[in-house]
This record gives sequence, structure tokens and C-alpha cells, in this order.
Amino acid sequence: MRLQSLTLNNVGVYRGAQTVTFSTLTTQPITLIGGKNGTGKTSLLDSIHLVLYGNRARRILNGMAYGQYLHGLVHHGERAASVSLEFDRAEDGQIVHYVVERSWRRTSRGRSNDHLLVTTNGESRSDLAGAWPEFVEGIMPMAVAELAIFDGEKIEALADPASSTEVLRTSMFGLLGLDLVDRLRSDLQHYRRRAAKAHDSEASSDLRLRLGEAEVALADATEQRDAAAQVLDAAQSLGSDLQSQLQQATDRLARAGGGLHAEREALNRRLVESGVAGDTIERELLELAASDLPLTLVPSLLKAVTAARDQHDAATLAGELRSRMESRDEHMAKRLETQLGLNRAEATAVRHLFKADLDGTESPPPPAFIPTHDAAETSQSLLRNRTRGLQADARRLIDALAEHHAESERLERTLAAAPTNDAIASVVQDVATIEAELRVAGRSVESALLGFGDASRRVEQEQRAVDNLAHEILDAGAADANAARIAREVTAADEVLTEFADHMIRKHLGRITDAINSSLRDLLRKDGLVYGVSIDPSDLSVTLLDECDQLLDAKRLSAGERQIMATAVLWGLSQCTGMTLPTVIDSPVGRLDRSHRTNLVDHYFPEASRQVVLLSTDQEIVGEHLTRLLPYIGAQYRLDFDETEGSTSVAEGYFDG
Repeated sequence: MRLQSLTLNNVGVYRGAQTVTFSTLTTQPITLIGGKNGTGKTSLLDSIHLVLYGNRARRILNGMAYGQYLHGLVHHGERAASVSLEFDRAEDGQIVHYVVERSWRRTSRGRSNDHLLVTTNGESRSDLAGAWPEFVEGIMPMAVAELAIFDGEKIEALADPASSTEVLRTSMFGLLGLDLVDRLRSDLQHYRRRAAKAHDSEASSDLRLRLGEAEVALADATEQRDAAAQVLDAAQSLGSDLQSQLQQATDRLARAGGGLHAEREALNRRLVESGVAGDTIERELLELAASDLPLTLVPSLLKAVTAARDQHDAATLAGELRSRMESRDEHMAKRLETQLGLNRAEATAVRHLFKADLDGTESPPPPAFIPTHDAAETSQSLLRNRTRGLQADARRLIDALAEHHAESERLERTLAAAPTNDAIASVVQDVATIEAELRVAGRSVESALLGFGDASRRVEQEQRAVDNLAHEILDAGAADANAARIAREVTAADEVLTEFADHMIRKHLGRITDAINSSLRDLLRKDGLVYGVSIDPSDLSVTLLDECDQLLDAKRLSAGERQIMATAVLWGLSQCTGMTLPTVIDSPVGRLDRSHRTNLVDHYFPEASRQVVLLSTDQEIVGEHLTRLLPYIGAQYRLDFDETEGSTSVAEGYFDG
């Protein structure tokens, strides 16, 4: 089944004929429809249920009479309204084009009757219109539609541990067709009560009295349960509204710089720490500058000092040698004078000869300056190996100081962008107020759930009492073969139906659980605590499993993880229908915390079905999430609300910006 278009004519806030043409592209399966709250997004979703299922669409009626619902759905000032859905379906190797139109008019009685028109390939099909409830159950069963066409409240109900079991039970029973079994069991009990009444003349007055009292108690319990259901619905609706308001308020807070404001203290602390670290590095640099580091910048001077020291050492050595040679020459002259008996003139000549020889020996030039011993040693050490180490230390400290300066500048810019307390106080107060109201609403929901649970258990108790009394009355008339037969056969049939439902659940539960776990892995991508679920076949309660297949307390999950898990459950169930159906979601991420939206945008919306319709507010699929989704979007629409006219029109194109 592939949707082609949906037309609303004078329905709700829609004035005149407003049409959405859905994308049918394989590579771009998503139709994105943007509308602010109150512009008619939910009406689009409900209209699909309405045109397909009419007065059987209990989800959209909310307990209201169908005729009254239709009457109130006509756009103000108009007399007639209609919803038309066009879709294609493959039948016997051929594509058949369907147009299903449901129309109605206002009446003075305040109740409207609808008229159904069905055409296939342009041909009117009154036969299909007459048998439409049965036909549509074959192409898109209403119970299955709940898995493919839903809103954020459905996800929220599945994410709530208090209501998830009942929602899962309803969904699985619809998927497996066991809702029919439930209705059949209920009809059997009703039949048994009628049979009991038919035979109550044979029963004692006490049994008849007790049955009457039990039926009154059952009616009272049912009334109280219905009242409790309304209280619960109102509490959950308020909680959903507050959750949506909180998301909008936190989005406003984020746009106003709330994240930076919350980090202001940490940013200031990091700025101080960066400044202290920078000061430490500067001191190390100063100490390094006061050491021999500057000398490494003048290697020629270091070489000159070293050379001067070498020259000085050579000159000193030459002086010492000359002194020793002079002493040797004088000693030799005296020995010659004594041993050879030289006179003074001859001895003087010998001394002049020795001196001339010594003066002829080349002596090293004296240095231009004479460095101190420490200066010479330092210069030589620097030239040999210390220059490289000192300069490496200097480069390391300079780089570290530059990094700290850059970090400090970045932190200062971030702090400058962070709003002051006064600038953000009103938005912070809004968030705090809504959070407080949400906590109160949460307690109200818990209380309403307890009340509804108690009322439901009382209904079951009173129902059993009525059934037991009916059985007693039938037993009392057991002399009547027909009464005995009814009692036996109703009991036997009820047991068979119970066993059949249990067998079907156990038969298909493994496949359903595998599909849910596969969807869960795709959506969480091992980012969370949950690695799988286990479903108890006896009561369909869900147990969460960690990566070691150990039980996981649901309280450890964040709200986002619970909602991702709920989405995985719906996705897994829809994959088990065996049907190729479109997926239509109203407010797809409105109740998700920001950190989990990307998972749905990346891994769910493009893969949810061969055709996906998303109805988003201006606070949901925007910015980065819209950019990531654009390659998969084949059609975009916007719901424009005219406050002067009080009506909505459908325009091509998504929100600006």
C-alpha cells in the first residue's frame, strides 16, 4: 500500500480543499509536514483513521458519539465536509489506484451521517463501499494501523513503565488478531448472562436477587472505571502537554544560551586554572631566560670565547716552554763555559747563539681577550650538547604558553557570550515552573493509574461475580438439558479461546521479540544501557536486558532511552505485520530529549518504512536534524494558520530557515 494524496475539505481548521501529495520516491521516501501547535497536524493524522475506519476508529472518537464527532469536525461557517485518501495497491501483479472519500453535512440535530464513496482506477465501486469495513481489514487492519499511524503520545505511553504492558498487550493482540478472540470471549460471557436470565425463573429468588445486585455492582464498577479512565486520560494529556511545553522552554533556554549559563561557574573555574597554569609557564620561561638560554642565541660568540680560551692556553703553554728553554740554555752555557774554559766573550757569544735560536721559534698569538674559566667551560658545554636541550625546553614552554593563552581567550569569549542571570532569569523560571508542574502532573498520573487499576480490578471482580452467578443459575436449571448444554459449552469455548490466545502468543513471541531487539540495536547503536528485551508470554510484561543478558532496572534508563525503546517496540511490531504499509508519525521527536533525536533522524526515519510521513512542529525537525534528513525527503509542506480567518492552508515548502 502506497499513499498518493490526502485531501481535507472544510475539516477542522482546514477551510476549503487542502491537499497533501505524498512522496512515492524509493530513495526519498519521507514526506515532511511542518506545522506549529494548533495548526491542524493532528487533524491530518486523525483524518487517515477517519476515512479508512469511520465509526470504528475508536482512537479518534475518545468516547464521543460518531455522529456528534462528525458534526463538530465541520469547519466553522461551513455546512459540509469531506476527507479523501488516494492510494495504490498491488493486486494480482497490477497496480490498482484507490480513492476513498468520506463526506458528511451538518444537521440541526447536532449529529451527522457520513457517506462513503470508493473508486478503483476511476470506476465507482458501490460493492466495495458496502463491504468496506471487511475489505479494509484485509489491506490495513485497524489494529495494525495503530502500529503504523501514531503520535508522540503512543510512544510516551509505551515508554511509561506503568502503562507499557497494557499498551503492548493491546498492540500484540491486534497484530495477532487476538483482539477478535477477546471480543468473542466477551460475547460468550454476555450470551451466558442472557441465557441465565432466560432461565432465572427456574432459579431461586435468592439467586435472582444476587444476580441483579451483582449486575448493579458491575454497572457501578464499570461507571467508576470509565470515570477513572477519563481522569487518567486527562492527567496523561496534561503530562504530555507539559512535556511538550518543557521541551519548548528548554529549546528557548538553549537558544538564549542556557547551556553556557549553566556552565558559567565551570567556565570561570577553568579560566582561573588556565591563568594559573599560564603564570607557572611564564615563571619557568623567565627562569630559563635567566639561565644560559640567551647564550644559545649567539653561537659565534660562544665559539670566540672557546677559541680565546684555547689561544690563551696555548700562549700560556708557550710561555712556560720558553721559560724552561731559557733555563736550559743558561745551564748549557755555564757548563760549556766551565768545562771548555771559555772566556767571557766566548761565553757571551754562546748565550747570544742560544737566545737567537730561541727567539727564532714561532710563538702563538695572544688572544684578543682572556675569558674566565667558568665562561670558557660554559661556552664549550653549550656548543657541545646543552644548546639543543635548552632550546627544546624553550620551544615546549612557548608552545604550552600559547595554548594556555588561546584557551583563556576562548573561555573569555565563551563567557562573554554567556547570558547574565538577569538576561535569562525569565526563561530559567519558565523551565523551573514547568518542571515543578510536570512533577505534580507525574504524581497525578501515578495516582490516576492506581485509581484506574483499582477500578479495573473491581470491574473484573464484579464481572466474575456476575458470570459465576449466571453459571449458578444455569446449574440450577440443569434439569433443562438446554441450560446444562449452554453452561458446559460456554465454559469449554472460553477455555479453548484462552488456550488458543496463549498458544498464538507463545508461537509468535520469539519472532516479535527478535524484531524488537533488532530495531533496538539499530536505534540505540550501543549508546545506552539497554541491549535487548525479554517479554513474558504469561502477562506480556517487558524485562530489559543489559549487554550480559542480565536484568536491567527500568529506573536506570533516561527518559530518552525509554522513548527510544518504545519506538523500537513499535518499529519491531510493525515489521511483523507482513504488510508493506506507510508509517505516519505526529510529533515524532517532540517528547524526546535532545541527545536522542539524532538517533531517530539517522537510523529510524529513513528506514521506518518504504513510505514515511512526519508531522513536525517548528521545534522538532529543524537545524542540524533537518539537514541530516534532507537527502531522504521527497516532499515538504507547511501548515499556515491565518489568525484573522481562523483557518489553515497547506503550502509547499517547509519552515523558513
